[in-house]
Amino acid sequence: MTLFISPDTPAFFAIDNIDSSRTPKLCIALIRQIITLAKEYDKQVILTTHNPAVLDGLDLHDDEQRLIVVERNKSGHTRVHRVEPPKQIAGQSPVSVSESFMRGYSGGLPKNF
Repeated sequence: MTLFISPDTPAFFAIDNIDSSRTPKLCIALIRQIITLAKEYDKQVILTTHNPAVLDGLDLHDDEQRLIVVERNKSGHTRVHRVEPPKQIAGQSPVSVSESFMRGYSGGLPKNF
């Protein structure tokens, strides 16, 4: 939290593996708190994660929050794309961002196992 409120922290920085050793509910709460602090203190941050629960802390309808998937294709070329909010299908329960990711709708998951 200090990174977000400190005037000594750059306006743009990154945190690798934000989910390290955190429970799913704590990950969601952490991301929501980070978003609030980032807006309040005018910070922009890139976060990496391997925990899908982190994704549920995002509001992908807010244009200031972005989920970006970075992956390599079969030729080894890096591909980057923005993940849009999951579309709700009439008559079905909404799908969370983490569930959409785990189902493979967002990309970023290996296909070879």
